[in-house]
Amino acid sequence: MIAITCLQGSLLDAPAQVIVNAANSHGLMGGGVAGIIRRAAGSIVEDEARRQAPIPVGQAVLTSGGRTRFEAIIHAPTMPEPSMRIPAQNVRLATRAALRLADERGFVSLAIPGMGTGVGRVDPREAAEGMVAEIREFHPQSLQAVTLVDVDPVMVRAWQAALSPPVILEDEFCDIVKKARKGRGQSIAALAEVAHVPQDDWERLEQGARAPSEHEVHAMARVLALKAEALAAVSIGGWVPQSSPEWVSTLVVTVPGDIGGYEVKGYVLIDPQTKQAVFIDTAYNAEAMLAVLEAHHATLTGVCLTHGHMDHAGGLDRIVSEWPVPVYLGEGDGPLLPWKPPKETVVVPEDGRVITVGDLRVECLVTPGHTPGGICYKVQRQDQACCFVGDTLFAGSVGGSNPLSLYADHLASVRRRVLQLDPDTVLLPGHGPPTTVKEERRMNPFG
Repeated sequence: MIAITCLQGSLLDAPAQVIVNAANSHGLMGGGVAGIIRRAAGSIVEDEARRQAPIPVGQAVLTSGGRTRFEAIIHAPTMPEPSMRIPAQNVRLATRAALRLADERGFVSLAIPGMGTGVGRVDPREAAEGMVAEIREFHPQSLQAVTLVDVDPVMVRAWQAALSPPVILEDEFCDIVKKARKGRGQSIAALAEVAHVPQDDWERLEQGARAPSEHEVHAMARVLALKAEALAAVSIGGWVPQSSPEWVSTLVVTVPGDIGGYEVKGYVLIDPQTKQAVFIDTAYNAEAMLAVLEAHHATLTGVCLTHGHMDHAGGLDRIVSEWPVPVYLGEGDGPLLPWKPPKETVVVPEDGRVITVGDLRVECLVTPGHTPGGICYKVQRQDQACCFVGDTLFAGSVGGSNPLSLYADHLASVRRRVLQLDPDTVLLPGHGPPTTVKEERRMNPFG
């Protein structure tokens, strides 16, 4: 799975080993982005491309990086002739060819500009959707990170829209009810009687066999001590959190991972000034996390684990073998780790400890509940704040309490720590979409 980053700016400043020129089949580099690359790299790059022409649409060639800092430049034609109108399909073909060639040559990181939206007159939305689809469908052997970069804000917004999947909450009604009931240590039979909900109906609702009625939502929320209006909004009202503000992407790269078909998220926090970075969890995808470092020319200074479960700490051995940095882990979570790092590298942070990442300050918030040693990591930069909450909180729910005896502590961590942060604080969970303190105060049934 390739990590995709979207930036507004110059292709020549992109964090990547190799960049793509949306070329023509003759290898001519006249105007637009091709002209900018030629002026920066020198005419030698155009000469190298022309010697390999004609380059059919759907294929690509590699040249040196010339005077640029890039290891190479990939020329992937979107048009047979210069300055001609093209169909949107050509954008997909050029993107596919560039990905394939970069991967075959063993590159880890690639930067691609908007393709075909200039003289090719492809609608930016169509171009963005095609490019993102090709990247997501590609199965790499070496390529780990792609940066989509353009000076045109219209193109950038089109990419952002294409990269934003339909927002789906991590938990459904059945998950929320089950977590609350088990955390309280109560049986279905006892709660169903008090709530005046037939036991077989309660069982079917916990199994997700059908959607609840509004009456059932309120009755079950009452006996489970959940916020009824929030539970109704999450389970039958269609509530989802708003998208994160754009500033988050200037500091944080989200890395998706997969463990048995179950999606998990890791994050790379990068100080824009010093290029120092920390990982927050591993996304069970160490290769992609490391590729983000390489793509951004960043230096890893630590791994901050929100807890010790495999989906959040898997691949830690691969990371520490390459970057022998401190591993921050809460007290009591050591036995949960799938691989034990050397004792001298493990730091058990006290509540309020500050980890310095370049000019950024990361504050450790001890939040037991999902696990005994749960930790959230808060970052404050002037009036902007985000907090990596792991499985302490999901948008509209919480992670399960492990063990169940931690349920009361878990609720306290959510209510007295996370939800007491500034209302505009962006919350970045280990599963599901990002959210904010303000939204969770209103819409989290456990809040």
